[in-house]
Amino acid sequence: MKEIWQSIKQLIYPRKCSICRRLLETSSQEDLCTHCHKGVLRESICQRCGRPYLGDESGCLHCQAIDLGQLRRVIGLFTYTEGYRKAILRWKYKGIRKYARSFADLFVNDLCVLELLKIEGLVPVPLAPIRQKDRGFNQALDLAREISKQTKIDTYDCLERIRNTKPQAQCKGKERIENIKGSIAVKKDTHLPQLKRIAIVDDIYTTGSTAKECAQVLKQEYSLRDCEVYLLVVGIGV
Repeated sequence: MKEIWQSIKQLIYPRKCSICRRLLETSSQEDLCTHCHKGVLRESICQRCGRPYLGDESGCLHCQAIDLGQLRRVIGLFTYTEGYRKAILRWKYKGIRKYARSFADLFVNDLCVLELLKIEGLVPVPLAPIRQKDRGFNQALDLAREISKQTKIDTYDCLERIRNTKPQAQCKGKERIENIKGSIAVKKDTHLPQLKRIAIVDDIYTTGSTAKECAQVLKQEYSLRDCEVYLLVVGIGV
């Protein structure tokens, strides 16, 4: 009976790949088709900046050109290109919130990074107040909570934007740093436990200005001053 109901449900509400929107096979338990699943960043990835490795024995050229600040390592699911970029934009701007579950599953059960890095807490990047109001949800918080459901690792929604800022996508170069500087703070009356490893959670990583600001603010907390800070993102710019 259950199999019959699943078949009927698939006919009425066909499951589609979260990235390319192709129909998935009825028997498939995945949220991505085989083609899009191959795009998950697993091999030939820099173990520091998270980008496809570019360089030689002397090191990754991406890392030589950027400063990760307090971030120990960046882990991304996909390069922020083509269909993956479109999927992330649908998630953010069309409110397809179920995507967060698909992305969380890849972090937890495909890359297994939470277990490998022994992450003890998740901290979502906060939205600017005006964008939180317009959008109605924070995609980074949704993703962190979905990861929490699958791992039992606590999510600490402890950061807030203390002023509205220009969208980072509309800023260039050093303007991104100045735009975000001093705009994020730990919420008042927040009491964070002493944690050894935390992961900041966000949707996109390009220059890293926002994530680095979040990491710096968190490291100023007494309970986290010796904590290792990682970054989990869905899309990573190359």
